Amino acid sequence: MKKQDKIALVGDLTEKISKANALYLANYKGLTYHELNNIRQALKEMGNDFRVVKNRLLKIALKNNNIENLDEILVDQTAIAIVFDEPTTAAKEFKKFNKEYKNFEIKGGYLDGQALSKEDVIALADIPSREELLARMLGSMSAPARNFVSLLANIPRSLLNVLNAIKEKKENN
Repeated sequence: MKKQDKIALVGDLTEKISKANALYLANYKGLTYHELNNIRQALKEMGNDFRVVKNRLLKIALKNNNIENLDEILVDQTAIAIVFDEPTTAAKEFKKFNKEYKNFEIKGGYLDGQALSKEDVIALADIPSREELLARMLGSMSAPARNFVSLLANIPRSLLNVLNAIKEKKENN
């Protein structure tokens, strides 16, 4: 790679990282081109960026964004997912790829000014998505109204049962 290409790549990475909601790093050593392309396509369809980058160039782009606490995981071969949408959705994909491809290993990540370990990324993947949380909240908010309507419907039903019991008692006597 020519020096001008490296400078352009670092500039592009610096810009994308500055706009990112999260970063996830993985070791891709041993993956086939087809497997790596599947990962790239899945993440790009979600609106994220996934690329293989030399650690030295990635360190420069991270340093340009004042992110310096990822140096210890930038060893071996590194692929980076630059997440622009919901961080949990991309983490779920990373977890899925970690199970699906034996050579795909999550190294860690970066979210809200904090470095993430492999376990942190997996824990983030286990958090329900925004849509799931909104659905749960809506269910919780509508439960009292549903219960109140059910309670109101039980009053006439109970009265009817009492009246039927009185009617049966008078018929039997």
